Amino acid sequence: MGGDSRSVDILSASTLHPLAIKAIIASTEGVQHRANGFSEPAHLASETLEKRRKQLEEWLSGGSVWFTSSADESASWAIRGLLSTNFQRGNRIDINENSHISLKNATKRFGGEDGEVVLAGASAMDLETGRILNLEKWNYELQERFDSPKRILDARGTIGRIPVSVLCEHADAIILDSESYGGPIGIAALWVRHGIRITPLIEGSGQESGRRGGNLPIGLVNAFVDVALQLECEREDNCEKWLKIHDYLEAAITQRGGEIHGDGQERAPGITCFSMPGPTAEIYLQNLEEKGFIAAPSGGCSATAGKPSHVLTSMGIDSETALRSIRISLEPNTNINLLNELIDALFA
Repeated sequence: MGGDSRSVDILSASTLHPLAIKAIIASTEGVQHRANGFSEPAHLASETLEKRRKQLEEWLSGGSVWFTSSADESASWAIRGLLSTNFQRGNRIDINENSHISLKNATKRFGGEDGEVVLAGASAMDLETGRILNLEKWNYELQERFDSPKRILDARGTIGRIPVSVLCEHADAIILDSESYGGPIGIAALWVRHGIRITPLIEGSGQESGRRGGNLPIGLVNAFVDVALQLECEREDNCEKWLKIHDYLEAAITQRGGEIHGDGQERAPGITCFSMPGPTAEIYLQNLEEKGFIAAPSGGCSATAGKPSHVLTSMGIDSETALRSIRISLEPNTNINLLNELIDALFA
């Protein structure tokens, strides 16, 4: 179907939000000036960068925001940077079993078995099913089991779906992404609570107050922040729309013998992970693409293709069912006509 295909999984394939397109186009006009330079335009670029940082910090109060190139980079920085400032107590890390794979991989790379558990991490929302972490329970259990570890929350996929600012009450570092809600690829952020020490990610020329060397793409920063703040303003209205079509879609799936994963648990609206009797997810996805729709296997990542999602198996779902699981995550403006077309394509 090529360019005529429509994505029904915004978490893995989305069109750029109009505000992102506007910001990126604006950044291509005229001469490029790096922030932190000595010319007047460079000073203006620096002021723009700091303005955008401040806007995020006002939204996510109580901490500082540092821009990165991806959520995976933010995850590695959070693990490595916080571990380095707490190594005297130990190097053990406690990561929830259903955390994002980048947190798990960074833990394997940098964590150890010595001393105390000094870091704890979890996904604020698992991307496979949209299940929302019970923050109060997570924090309580950490206090019961360990001696005040630094807490890392992976919040990718949450912007525009859950109140992200609430996460700041329960974390010392928060990983934010851009592309899962229509922002551009190539930009992300790490929020760090005031008073929490973290070692630099990249030793460079003093950018990001010496914490991450390298010049930031101002156009991508503008796009990231513009879309994030706009979707936060629209969040309640969009979630109300999602809930209606979300229930309609899931009813159609269960009526045809499908199983909704995470059903009965608190989930973000607009995200559905399900399995149908029959072939693996790849066969279903190929058929869908031939009919003009792009969805994703439950993990939504090529690196885990052909493997059952660790999130689903941690929920007690058997490997065969997990391999038949498909994720659909809808854009806010999805209408009932498109949804009916999708249902016909799924079950024709």
